[in-house]
Amino acid sequence: MHPKTPLLALLLTPLTASSLTIPFPFTTTTTSSQQILVPSDLEICPLAPKITPPNDGLLPSLRFLEDNAFRARQANRLSRAVQVPTTVTDYMRDPYDEGFAPFVEFQELLERLFPVTHAKANVSHINRLGLLYTLPGTDPTLKPLLFTAHQDVVPINDPRDWTHPPFAGFFDGTWVWGRGASDCKNVLIGLLSVVEDLLEQGWRPTRTVLLAFGFDEESHGFLGAGAIAEYLEGVYGADGVEFVLDEGGMGIEEVESSSPSFEEGGVSDKEGGGGVVYALPGVSEKGSVDLVFTLSVPGGHSSIPPAHTGIGILSEIIYSLEGQELFSPRLSDSHPSRKKLECQVRHSPGSVEPWLEDALASNDHVSTAERLARSRGDKFRYILQTSQAVDIFHGGVKTNALPEHVQAVVNYRVALHETPEAVMDRAVGVVGPIVDKYNLTLAAFPEEEPEGKLNHLTISTLSGALSPAPVSPTDTGKDAVWTRFAGVTRSVFESVPSLKGKTVVVSGDIMTGNTDTRFYWNLSRNIYRWSPSRIGGTLNIHTVDERVAIDVHLEAMALYYDLIRAFDAWNSSVEPTHDL
Repeated sequence: MHPKTPLLALLLTPLTASSLTIPFPFTTTTTSSQQILVPSDLEICPLAPKITPPNDGLLPSLRFLEDNAFRARQANRLSRAVQVPTTVTDYMRDPYDEGFAPFVEFQELLERLFPVTHAKANVSHINRLGLLYTLPGTDPTLKPLLFTAHQDVVPINDPRDWTHPPFAGFFDGTWVWGRGASDCKNVLIGLLSVVEDLLEQGWRPTRTVLLAFGFDEESHGFLGAGAIAEYLEGVYGADGVEFVLDEGGMGIEEVESSSPSFEEGGVSDKEGGGGVVYALPGVSEKGSVDLVFTLSVPGGHSSIPPAHTGIGILSEIIYSLEGQELFSPRLSDSHPSRKKLECQVRHSPGSVEPWLEDALASNDHVSTAERLARSRGDKFRYILQTSQAVDIFHGGVKTNALPEHVQAVVNYRVALHETPEAVMDRAVGVVGPIVDKYNLTLAAFPEEEPEGKLNHLTISTLSGALSPAPVSPTDTGKDAVWTRFAGVTRSVFESVPSLKGKTVVVSGDIMTGNTDTRFYWNLSRNIYRWSPSRIGGTLNIHTVDERVAIDVHLEAMALYYDLIRAFDAWNSSVEPTHDL
């Protein structure tokens, strides 16, 4: 698009039921074997042509949602998976740590639940507990597909806070309740169930399919996905995978009408609702760094305190970090959220801010981002802005003893336009005057933390630093893999009962958190982080009463199933593309 061309000036045709089928000007490209639609030069947010399932003799994916016996079996599978408490903490650094004992039980359960997969796939145990399932394809020239999830879950605090016990896997007819039900044993069980179903039908893959399940994603993933990624790169090489699909993303969001309701017995059917639905895979993710502030001061009896205790000084540091040189949001031309916003202007013009068109045409990326953040709230702000959260504060052991060592951990999620190094430099700059004020010495990010020094502040990182992820291509009609992925997504979700009659717009976004894909960057340029669930269908991730609606789980399975089929014999190297 020419920078001076107003966005809505290109939207000349009113949206109608017929225009929503292919609501854009397309040109046709023909090869000796096929004809495809590609977008014209002036198109805004084109819809990828829907990809219907191949004529491969396999049963349709929609039966997952139509067969009550399958629904009950799937609820049982997920419930049993939740019942095994595969929790991890930040300090489990050895795969033979006794805290990992439940993972052995969990993997034994998987063998019982999916006997055909374990009989026919090559199952590798990487770094003891990492699971890699390889289904070898008959055509080694085709790059494998890599689907990932993680076996581990975050710990719970007090089980008495839960409506149902957190590891009971309670199913009430609509929801499966429990820790890991939606983060992300639903993904792991869904992927294995799809492969089991395909193999039971006698399917033999043309393209190799890989399932990789780490076991410490909630604790940075170094033991699980870190080791699996190193192994896979040794086997397939850099850029050796067609695409990676992991958990995460922003789900499926309906803009023009209210979200589907979840009622006893299943998700209510809104067939014919006529809304516009946005499928939002994460095509990048923010960076991260945890800064540890450790202050050592003299102790003593609390009846003769100094003017400022160690807790007081460190509190002043935290107060200054939260109040000085704060981060700014930015919506650059390359930020994935820009395409999502353009899609909303194109497809949901009556449901977005009336000033959004002009804002997107502006070159003032900071002011535009701030205006959007104020309009859409913190959830949107932190897609565009580095976040800072003080999560841990330790100090003191007795009411009458002055604390000698005080520590705080501050978590940062680094925006795409910034770097962890800039965040670290900013922290040093903010605390410098406080260090001088209290006559402290400072060691910023030393290779070894000094011991025994008093009136001393050390700033270190908990697990190193992670830069923002590369942005996967999302140019419909130009990038063949994305175009096909989006086309399959449209085909599946415009067919499921809960969304039938609606138009699905597939647009990438970014994640504010991090996933195991941080280790897979070298394996593929096409990395999608997406648990494809409708808003309201997965609740309370990382907190009390985590749960997932079984119909949402089954819809995700339909996508996995049709993605495997659609990419099985497809060759991206001969797919025609179009330069916009």
